[in-house]
Amino acid sequence: MAAFVESQAVHAGALFSEASLHTPGAVVGIASQHASRQQTLPQMQSTAIGTTRPAWQSALGLSTVALCLANRQHHRNGRRKAARVPMHGAVLELADNLTKLEDGKYERSDLRNVARAGAVVGIASQHASRKGTLPQSHNTVVGTTRPAWPTALGLSTVALCLANRQHRNGRRKAARVPMHGAVLELADNLTKLEDGKYERSDLRNVAIIAHVDHGKTTLTDALMTQCGDLQKQTTMDSNQLEMERGITILAKNAAIRYRDVKINIIDTPGHADFGAEVERILNMADACILLVDAQEGPMPQTKFVLRKAIELEKKTMVVINKVDKPSARPDWVLDQTFDLFASLGASDELCDFPVCYASGINGIASVDSPDELAPNLMPLLDQILEECPKPPVEPERPLQMLVANLDYDDYVGRICIGRVTSGSIKVGDKIGFMYGEEGEIRGASITKLWEFQNNERIPVDEVTAGDICAFSGTDDVVIGDTVVDPAQPLPMPPIEVEEPTVVMEFGVNRSPLAGKLKEAVHLTGSKIEKRLQKECLTNLAVRMEPGETAESFKVKGRGTLQLGILMENMRREGFEFMVGAPQVLYRKDPETGKKQEPYEEAVVEVPSELQGAVMDEFNKKSGVLKSMDSGSVANTMVLTFTIPTSCLIGMQGKMVAKTKGQAVLNSRVSHWDEVLQSDVKVREKGSIVTMAAGKATTYSLMNIQARGSTFINAGDEVYEGMCIGVSNKEFDMECNITKEKAVNNTRAGGYGGPSVSRAAGASGMSIEDFLGHMEIDELLEITPGPLRLCKKNAKGLKSR
Repeated sequence: MAAFVESQAVHAGALFSEASLHTPGAVVGIASQHASRQQTLPQMQSTAIGTTRPAWQSALGLSTVALCLANRQHHRNGRRKAARVPMHGAVLELADNLTKLEDGKYERSDLRNVARAGAVVGIASQHASRKGTLPQSHNTVVGTTRPAWPTALGLSTVALCLANRQHRNGRRKAARVPMHGAVLELADNLTKLEDGKYERSDLRNVAIIAHVDHGKTTLTDALMTQCGDLQKQTTMDSNQLEMERGITILAKNAAIRYRDVKINIIDTPGHADFGAEVERILNMADACILLVDAQEGPMPQTKFVLRKAIELEKKTMVVINKVDKPSARPDWVLDQTFDLFASLGASDELCDFPVCYASGINGIASVDSPDELAPNLMPLLDQILEECPKPPVEPERPLQMLVANLDYDDYVGRICIGRVTSGSIKVGDKIGFMYGEEGEIRGASITKLWEFQNNERIPVDEVTAGDICAFSGTDDVVIGDTVVDPAQPLPMPPIEVEEPTVVMEFGVNRSPLAGKLKEAVHLTGSKIEKRLQKECLTNLAVRMEPGETAESFKVKGRGTLQLGILMENMRREGFEFMVGAPQVLYRKDPETGKKQEPYEEAVVEVPSELQGAVMDEFNKKSGVLKSMDSGSVANTMVLTFTIPTSCLIGMQGKMVAKTKGQAVLNSRVSHWDEVLQSDVKVREKGSIVTMAAGKATTYSLMNIQARGSTFINAGDEVYEGMCIGVSNKEFDMECNITKEKAVNNTRAGGYGGPSVSRAAGASGMSIEDFLGHMEIDELLEITPGPLRLCKKNAKGLKSR
């Protein structure tokens, strides 16, 4: 075999060029036997006095491969040193690791070449038979500035490759590190499935889904605490509104490490209005943890999130949480959960789900029995490692990543969050964004790259396929974009979520009291429009359209709670605006063309003695009772109704009033059906409307509170056409709330009454309360301070 190996000098040995490493049939390893060798290295070297070129008297006793000697021509100080020395005594024999195929072609049995992505370079060498060290084998020719190497190697497996690079600064430095037998091997964390596809054993991606208040965030916090710093308390509900209300509003990412495996956890909201968060987040996960309350069992949102997981064929693990409750009934909950899987059309494989019993608040779990819980959550973590599928990756394909979430930072701008499906992503890479196959490529560059550790972001230089990461570098991106390699774009289908069901009109505040608060900094229509556009980019369930005027906008969402959260966030950001009453969206039946509206499944848990009031209220709103079961607590009933969404608006407030706060109402959109013909009003009582502007007086409030309840206190500013309360009658009532008590000689206590006016306090109303109370002819004024309700035709409003 005639293979020329080019070498450079640094210490001792021979260096093979990169080209020779990839040459078919080239011998990379050099082995020699020195049993018959009689001369040492210094004795083999001699210097030709008076010449510029050394000469070697070689005594070779190689039985396997040839001894290759070479010198590279160097130019220094204007003189030409010794050029190349021919190989002396090169005896080429067939190596043991070569199998001859045809003339001049061989195959190596000791080497495998794999792709760069997902592969590691293993370096191995055996020096057992080597008699001299590197410094001992390096010798310099006397009288010259360049060393010469008579090399005698005793490597039995691979070759010693050494290099020396000439630098233009007049000095020579060793540029390359000795590399002992470069052998490419498959990474330990990859298992080959088929051509180009592997699975990662050091990673799991799992999403936690459940009904509202079943303990998702509490369980996630306990996992992060036990797998991280036990002294540091971490929580997923970092948003101010989330901490105030005790609910999860935005889906968030976290990551923990357990037994050298990274587990990416995605916490999702539990309320039906934030169902779009669940739909898009499931695209990043390989499996789901379905959390079910050990007392309540499956609830409406449980059905919604489970249906989405079954549609995507996600492996589902069931965790029955809160088993430490006195009224817990885990066996009943397990049976109900299995029935739910079967009713949603799950396959036999999905119905055979693993079960874990846990108490997230105490950080204990068990996979065997709810009565014998381990002192930590390790049983749950072990079950995740065993049952959650390993993420499939395609490291050889170009970069592909679906943007599933967006965040914003004041310093780095918009942050994209998603899972790398194939390839890898590095800081400084030139990438492209495409929205579907028909979209155009929009170029960008990665400026910062993060991975998740607990609920924090940790800067990294590279993220490989299968992992979830976040990066910055562009503002021109939306949820559903695919991050691609500009040279080989491979876009993925965009994320699709269910259509919105409710619409509201946002507009500029036309109240005479607009802009009087120092906290109100965003008042114009352009500012409101930009804020709503930003919300549409980060929330797939929110849509925006032009309104009736140039300064109004129609905003569509999943429900009044979702839109109420948006209004509350804008209010805290310094916005002032007005909104109309929520209205239901309609659609045409794709088959018959008839007009349809959304219907919801409403579940009410109420004490037995109050179930009559609940049923009466739903009957008034055209609700149909579907089932009636005993509740999780003694003397309670669970009533299930089917009711149009238009009739369900405002029902939460009615349940609180009718049952004195003892009823719990949950709902989800179940289907679309024909529009209800009867006109149903949101409330049965009219409004109290002031017909004068000024400040409310205690004297007038005391008089008017005998005819209804009020929203304002004495001293509050009012204007003409403003609604100040709810009347006891079915029609609106006008009054002059600014009227003061007459100052004359008439004694107020002439009839035995008090001489001092006293008025009750205002009824506390939040944005959600107003949205469930207001009629179609009313507007809600939202400011960083007070909330005000007025009539659309109020004379006090500014004309536009």
